[in-house]
Amino acid sequence: MSNGLKILISAYACEPNKGSEPGVGWNMAKQIAKYFEVWVITRTNNREVIERELKRNPVSDLHFEYFDLPRWTKFWKKGEKGIHLYYYLWQIGIYFVAKKLHAKVNFDIVHHITFVNNWFPSFLALLPITFVWGPVGSNGNIPRSFISESGFRARIDKILRTLAHIWGYLLDPFVRLTVKRASVILAINHEAVNRIPNRYRSKVRVMTAIGLSSDELAKISASPVVKRNSIRVLTVGRLIPLKGFNLAIKAFSRFTKQCSNARFIVIGEGLEKQHFINIATKYNIRDKVDFLGWLSREEVLKYMLSSDIFLFPSFEGGGMVVLEAMAGGIPIVCLDFGGPGEMVVETCGIKIKPLNPKQTIKEIADSILRLAKDPDLRKEMGKAGRKRIADLYSWDKKGEFIKNIYDRVSKKENSSKSAFLSL
Repeated sequence: MSNGLKILISAYACEPNKGSEPGVGWNMAKQIAKYFEVWVITRTNNREVIERELKRNPVSDLHFEYFDLPRWTKFWKKGEKGIHLYYYLWQIGIYFVAKKLHAKVNFDIVHHITFVNNWFPSFLALLPITFVWGPVGSNGNIPRSFISESGFRARIDKILRTLAHIWGYLLDPFVRLTVKRASVILAINHEAVNRIPNRYRSKVRVMTAIGLSSDELAKISASPVVKRNSIRVLTVGRLIPLKGFNLAIKAFSRFTKQCSNARFIVIGEGLEKQHFINIATKYNIRDKVDFLGWLSREEVLKYMLSSDIFLFPSFEGGGMVVLEAMAGGIPIVCLDFGGPGEMVVETCGIKIKPLNPKQTIKEIADSILRLAKDPDLRKEMGKAGRKRIADLYSWDKKGEFIKNIYDRVSKKENSSKSAFLSL
């Protein structure tokens, strides 16, 4: 039931039954609508799936406004870099949509949710309404010592990412205005907090962008973990330098010298696929590594629940698949870096501090071996992972967290005097 506040949400990515950014937009909007009357501005091409879902499962206080740029601009979305220009212009366009809508509805709070990106502005910060920004953050840069290990594309990616961040954080006046205008900034992790200028950090609260619904948690947690005689190690993601799969393959090769009865399952596609296949061939483990390409979410979950260890040596700020593996009761081996480094604690996985490639590969291999040799430890960590997801990463918890944020800003409380919240 609505408590009287009217909320306007910007969610460029917003689709039901999806993971990643579209799932963040949809689930956040749905949770907020439990407590407040909500209007969401999203892209027109999300309309069909949203209206189909609302017809099946109506949400009385959730309304949608759809906007896209002119058709001739659509070609920009074909490339990974071009979509950034399209998104920037889309943000400008929805300002005028929001301004007209505000004149009719008279919103109390405007909230930017997706993209989950802190080096792009939100032009809704220009509206004369209390503004909440986030959750926002960005993927970290691959540490310098790992660039040569990751290949040519990683060097190019680092240069482009650095230039983009310099523009966003230092040169774009609208990013600075977004930070200044926000009553509350939700950061996806503590690394994202450090991106905020010191004078504004009292406004920051930490809240991961990703989560699982109560239905998903119940379904995944209730699924039995498949037992086999061999060890299966799984990883999932785009095959790009940021994910660190080159480290994973080399570590798995080292691990197989002490555990020959094992397989490494790689689910995903990307520009680096052939490079990773070549690494597996070079290290004489090509027959032990299965590159399966992209699979449906249901198929991915089946592989998770039939695996013994989830390996994720990524340098990214998020990591939805890590949450899904934890919900499935699978112990995690990851880097102590970015999003996975904060999601995983010692009770549910093993984290490796990435100091240099040689040390990291060795410690990943040792960690896999430790878990492979100790089924009781895998079981304990799996159980602890499920509990951690239920306690901290359910969408229901995030909805309650956002409600508390809105209650505070609507009462014009001084955020600098309030406790530093995190979720």
